[in-house]
Amino acid sequence: MNFMEADDKEIWQRVVNGNDRAFANIYDRYAKDMYKYGRRFTTDTELVNDVIQDIFVHLWEAREKLAIQKSIKFYLLSSIRRETIKRINRSYDKESFDEFQFKAAWNESFEEVLLENQITLERNNKISEIMDSLPSRQKEAIHLRYLEEMSYEDVSELMGVKISTLYNLIFTGLKTLKEKLPSRKMLISVLGILLGFLN
Repeated sequence: MNFMEADDKEIWQRVVNGNDRAFANIYDRYAKDMYKYGRRFTTDTELVNDVIQDIFVHLWEAREKLAIQKSIKFYLLSSIRRETIKRINRSYDKESFDEFQFKAAWNESFEEVLLENQITLERNNKISEIMDSLPSRQKEAIHLRYLEEMSYEDVSELMGVKISTLYNLIFTGLKTLKEKLPSRKMLISVLGILLGFLN
């Protein structure tokens, strides 16, 4: 079977049947995205790796009982978000997660995309500075919608916010970028990347 051409339903059914190659394919496809997303919440790489390992162990052990409703990627990203936040809350009981999350390095994911698209260092530094000024919820919403290419409905469910709230988060974040970026050319470059026009 060519796993690259198989859809989630086919791959998951093979995992349910105990196919370890199908399971390995899921890991190969999504572990990197899970790591990047988990790192948006904490700089503790060991914690993120532990969470990923635990999720995949659970996925294999509970495969016959699990019903993946949307997509494998949605299930894995929602799992790492939930488990990472849970463990952070245990470690940071003296401050709320919102206070802690504000310190997270969401701008790293945008920096990577900018560098991949050959935005100059001077521009990258300016854009990173602007991205860092956005509230963490706006960064997360933009990250999931544009960099992970998830639907508004899935992002809304994953983040636990209403669609109207999500629209507002993304609109406000992009509006801030538009207002703060020093040139129209730089704005077009960034929005082009986020909207998938420059790949």
